[in-house]
Amino acid sequence: MKLDLTRPNKLYRYSEKKWLDRSLRLGEFRLRPASDYRNMEGTTARTDDEQHRRIVLRNPNIMHVRTGKPIIPLGDVVMSSDIDSDYLVLCLATAYSDHFYQNFVGSDACLIIHEPNEFFNRLYRAIDSVIPTSWGAVDGPVSYGSSSKLGVPFTKPEKFVFQFEWRFTCMPIPPREKCEPTIVSIGSIKDIAEVVSASAMTTQPTNHSSGHP
Repeated sequence: MKLDLTRPNKLYRYSEKKWLDRSLRLGEFRLRPASDYRNMEGTTARTDDEQHRRIVLRNPNIMHVRTGKPIIPLGDVVMSSDIDSDYLVLCLATAYSDHFYQNFVGSDACLIIHEPNEFFNRLYRAIDSVIPTSWGAVDGPVSYGSSSKLGVPFTKPEKFVFQFEWRFTCMPIPPREKCEPTIVSIGSIKDIAEVVSASAMTTQPTNHSSGHP
């Protein structure tokens, strides 16, 4: 199975400035259990069942296994997938837009990561000290309205397409019914990132000193 996991030129994390400042100065990030999102209140953009996916496939290409002929469905096809374990997740975005502040209630700043490859190099090195070595960790793009080859954690309904999400997940092996929030610290990332406030959204952030566009 071939996957294109080429990371974007920049990544963005929207949250309260006090937490993003800690991320910038200390490299501190909170990995949240996927099960927490099921019952979140106050924001539909964050409320989602991360362990069960129900995707409506419109005009899907379906072939008869034996004859190879196309099958024309009478209506939308619904695909359901489940994962029998909780897992840890860190959510980022691949886009820079003020609509994130409107949809993610409480966010007043944005952490802009100018060098995603270096960021994840540090994150993968640090994660070994906070999760068991048997767990699996991977980052990649979320697929909206269709099944991701990375499985349920990277598949979301089409209604969330505005999130433009790139996520990092840690999957427990063996499966766990419940994971606990986990803090990982990778050290200062001031050399590869910056924090901008919501008020700065009217102008594009200045280019980073490393020369990234």
